[in-house]
Amino acid sequence: MFQFLKTKRVTSQTAPSTETNLVPAKNTQQHNDIRRELIRVVLKDTLRANGIPTNWLACEVIIITRPQAGDELHIQLVILKWHESLLRYADAFQREFLLDLDRFDPTVDHIVSWRFPPDCDCPFKQLPDPRSWLLSAQAQVAEEPVPVLDRRRVPREPHSARPDSPGASDGRPPKEYAPTQVAPLR
Repeated sequence: MFQFLKTKRVTSQTAPSTETNLVPAKNTQQHNDIRRELIRVVLKDTLRANGIPTNWLACEVIIITRPQAGDELHIQLVILKWHESLLRYADAFQREFLLDLDRFDPTVDHIVSWRFPPDCDCPFKQLPDPRSWLLSAQAQVAEEPVPVLDRRRVPREPHSARPDSPGASDGRPPKEYAPTQVAPLR
């Protein structure tokens, strides 16, 4: 009676072992295809959300599988249409794009690079004079950052008591000073 259970167990063990070797390769390829498509969809959504035309950027995805570290996704953003503002805000766009990707799969490391194909209509075909880099670096150092809440055109004078103003030396308010009057509510 127990003999037939042993024979079934042996036959059932050999058949799935050949299937399990084939299934992970198929699932891995399908999983990678789904990841690639997800990245393309997230890129289009990020472009649309920020008002950037969707035909300005494309992406290519290379999946690097490492046994101990897990998967890494190398995303190459390809600039299809040159626009200087896009490059000015490339870092901010990249951060938002990666934040959007992390909402779907936060465990995967993303490596992002930018690529400029020859037909992207970039107007700068040659590097400028080497001295221009030094001049632009000096101009950036000379500028003092303005606090976000400070909207004045002329900087405020430093805080110090003026010796010619009345009440500055003894701490009393000047004679023209009128304190705020409290008015009753109606």
